[in-house]
Amino acid sequence: MGARKRAALRGQWYPESREACLKEMEGYRKEGWLKRPDGEGYRAGIVPHAGWFFSGSIACRVIETVARGELPDLVVLFGHHLGPSDPTSVMTEGTLETPFGDLKIHEAFSEALGKNPFVRREMGPFMAPENTLELQLPFIRYFFGETPVCLMGVAPNKCAETVGESVVTTACNLGLTVKVIGSTDLTHYGPNFDFTSQGKGKEARAWVYDANDQEAIDRMTGLDAAYFTGDALTRRNACCAGAVTATLAAARALGIDRGLEVAHITSFNKSPSDSFVGYTGVVF
Repeated sequence: MGARKRAALRGQWYPESREACLKEMEGYRKEGWLKRPDGEGYRAGIVPHAGWFFSGSIACRVIETVARGELPDLVVLFGHHLGPSDPTSVMTEGTLETPFGDLKIHEAFSEALGKNPFVRREMGPFMAPENTLELQLPFIRYFFGETPVCLMGVAPNKCAETVGESVVTTACNLGLTVKVIGSTDLTHYGPNFDFTSQGKGKEARAWVYDANDQEAIDRMTGLDAAYFTGDALTRRNACCAGAVTATLAAARALGIDRGLEVAHITSFNKSPSDSFVGYTGVVF
């Protein structure tokens, strides 16, 4: 069976109870400022991972959109705050606690993926409190039901594209259908993040939103996976750049050639400050 990962951020970054989560989600699903993509053919998405107060509505809309239609055999989640020299890892067994019931790791798929030389099979990074993946799990459990999952922490290096491609290849080899969710926030700007190249105030916020964030979003919708293991690290406009790279590479391997932006905001909208973070949602 493996270990059971407890929901360490429940009651802090998102509501504690099933009923409170449902109430939040019902509100998110009514929000009119988020785009409502048509159709049921979406195979992948990119979501933010701040507390639900800041970006839960975007993550909810993306995951709900990707879950439309026939459920897949497997959902793969890419995340973790990693640097280029960190290992790329996969959780190969166990269950994950959510307010809507546990999710199971797809052990056969995760073990097969972990046989790649660029993927480390380990539990440690996934058992510690970690927001990039945990905040998505209630949405995954609610919209995808008991569909098993694979959790991966992807480093932003030359192997990240191969990771995304290998997810699709491994699923195909095992006769599994797959959908993919990648987790990242955008620019972390201000003194709290030691990033003040454009000063403070309205002009700095405009640069973050209209230039730095928007460049990352444009590269996402254009499926430019290589950008996120190169220029994005310098521009600091994706905090989980490896997860984005892997998601875009997987989307391309699934035959997708374009993404759709669902939303783009910053934390300044909810909590004005000289330090703020950008959030987007993209579906493929």
